Amino acid sequence: MQWIKLKKKVCGHGLMPNNLSKISSYINLKSINVSVKYLSISALFTGIGLGYFFTLMVMILKHNGYSESMIGLIGASFSFGLMSAGLIVTKILKQIGLYQTMLLSISVQTLLVILMFVFFNPIVISISHFIMGLLGGMNWMTMDTWVNVVSTNKNRGKAIAFYNLSITLGFSIGPLLISLFGTYGSVPIFLAIFLMIIRTPVIISIKKYVESVKLPTKDSKLNFSLLKFAPFIFLAIFVSGIGDSSFGVLFPAYMINLEFSDRYIGILLFVALFFGILSQPFVGALTDTINKRVFIFILLSFHFAWPLILHNFYQINLILFFAVIIWGIAGTSLYTVALAYLGERYNFKEIIAATSVFIIVYEAGEFFGPLISGFMMDIFGNIGFIYSVIVPTVMAFAIGSIRTFYLRKM
Repeated sequence: MQWIKLKKKVCGHGLMPNNLSKISSYINLKSINVSVKYLSISALFTGIGLGYFFTLMVMILKHNGYSESMIGLIGASFSFGLMSAGLIVTKILKQIGLYQTMLLSISVQTLLVILMFVFFNPIVISISHFIMGLLGGMNWMTMDTWVNVVSTNKNRGKAIAFYNLSITLGFSIGPLLISLFGTYGSVPIFLAIFLMIIRTPVIISIKKYVESVKLPTKDSKLNFSLLKFAPFIFLAIFVSGIGDSSFGVLFPAYMINLEFSDRYIGILLFVALFFGILSQPFVGALTDTINKRVFIFILLSFHFAWPLILHNFYQINLILFFAVIIWGIAGTSLYTVALAYLGERYNFKEIIAATSVFIIVYEAGEFFGPLISGFMMDIFGNIGFIYSVIVPTVMAFAIGSIRTFYLRKM
């Protein structure tokens, strides 16, 4: 009873039946800016290409005898590139513009994928992952800012959820293709290259919508003082980055150690992300309806639950799927809710700087996630993967609770 009263106090209202009856109106996509819808098409194909490539690469590395630490280091290289993108994105945009930046990014990424399969060794793969992350990060920061800028407080959660849904759908299709084509032979490699190439004509086809978006300008220096204004948002997204990257990079290795097949792992990843997709319209609706801070706490509790369920009940198929579905919902939704909360807390002039810092913090989590998980799995075995997700989640929940229920009363 006390939690119910507290939730009503923080939210301002409970989620009563009359609010639930309005969900359908929130799911209506007509209020979303048309440019966001076309942006989401590009995001879909990006998700398919990268989702397939990253899953395939992790499994090939594992089958070729690479340790979890090495796999984690390679995965972290991509995230380090994403983090570093914040240092150059403004200069690149000023020099060549948004459309040319996006086109350059996907073209070079395609060449790097080919390079990695031709020269398959850890140094080439790590450097290529870093450059792919650097280029992808420039696109990501501008695309997230794009969605926030063309949206309002009334539809921001819905717009971000729709955009996030599109890229997550792509990332779910990638592992599904693994379950269909496997990881052995030349077909998976040629498919990975094809899925990267096809992104180029997609971005060319939406050129006019890309060029129609006018992003606010900002100083080229990143303003990390923005962290002080909404620290819980950045703490939550840092933990989200740890959980997302640890799952994406080392969950396949974790399951291979338990002697699950590549195809079965591909199905698990697809189901996890697919349910994350199904949740997005409702998450977007709830984000625009209830208190976003409370929503973040709920999603953090999901990140605490799924590793425990996974490790203790992986032998039971139904519960195994339930565990990865919880991750799919939490992993997909926490980013959506936190980004919408960010757009609410900062004004128009601050939003591009805040979004850049937001993504860098998230990518810092994604950078440390595989490193920590790989290192702990080498030391503790498979249980190290579970520790690497639960410990930072508990810390974030505790610090957020102290700030919410204690410091604000002082």
